[in-house]
Amino acid sequence: MAITSKTPASPEVISRPFVSSPTHKKQSLSQSIAKKLRSWSTLPSPTSPDTRNTISIICISDTHNATPTLPDGDILLHAGDLSQYGLFDEIQAQLDWLNAQPHRYKIIIAGNHDIILDEAFVKAYPERELDKPGKSPTDLKWGSITYLHNSSVEVECNGRKLKIYGSPMTPKCGNFGFQYDTDEDIWAGTIPKDTDIVLTHGPPAVHLDEGKGCRHLVKELWRVKPKLVVFGHIHGGGGEERVTFDRIQECYENILLGVRPWINVSMMMLCTISQLLSRTADSTLSTQFVNAAVVAGPGNREKREPFVAYI
Repeated sequence: MAITSKTPASPEVISRPFVSSPTHKKQSLSQSIAKKLRSWSTLPSPTSPDTRNTISIICISDTHNATPTLPDGDILLHAGDLSQYGLFDEIQAQLDWLNAQPHRYKIIIAGNHDIILDEAFVKAYPERELDKPGKSPTDLKWGSITYLHNSSVEVECNGRKLKIYGSPMTPKCGNFGFQYDTDEDIWAGTIPKDTDIVLTHGPPAVHLDEGKGCRHLVKELWRVKPKLVVFGHIHGGGGEERVTFDRIQECYENILLGVRPWINVSMMMLCTISQLLSRTADSTLSTQFVNAAVVAGPGNREKREPFVAYI
């Protein structure tokens, strides 16, 4: 995969969260049992990409000025952190790169590093000069890109319509943009119930998040049950998984979140045994979670291939 990186003229170091720490909290006994039980349960199968009206979705996040080669697809999603320092030239270079892509729909959100796009941050820190004449947020050239900020867009592909909701918000960590207090529930009731794809910068709790995701966001996803959730922010959590919103998954997530762990272990065990005996699994409400972070590793030197999802 060809990668080119653009760095700002000034190499000043800004604060950054430890989003890819190799250290993990020690698992409790209940969590270890839950993960073993989950490995025994029947997980939903991936959607076959050869269906006539299947929509292909290219998922990327956390490019941090990198411009990876992207595969063809119907929709291109970027889950934020286009830049490293949030400067005008960085963001514009990423927008130019995205605009040059052939995908019919290009839909993006900001990330916590993209501070020039956070109006409140720009006003709060005038000394950063993020609103200079000719290089202010209003001077950015977006082209054919759709930018979502706690908002939705509906697109039509292959005779089908998809509703996509996007939000840049992440739990507070360091001095960055688009942040909220960890204990604050900003998500309840915010995502339209008929949403097919949720695009957020920060991950939901217990899903490819290295223990740093938002439990309020995952609760909202249980309410909406979208087909696809794309995010980034936690570089070390890059990957994808598919889950079914059923009783087993509910117990599993409660255990990982420390909610009545042993009661949920008992319930999860009973539900898993029942599923194994019946040899059935309800995949009608399955959701694919994708942590699409492109960069990873110390100094963001590792680069991942973009993920391709099918709906």
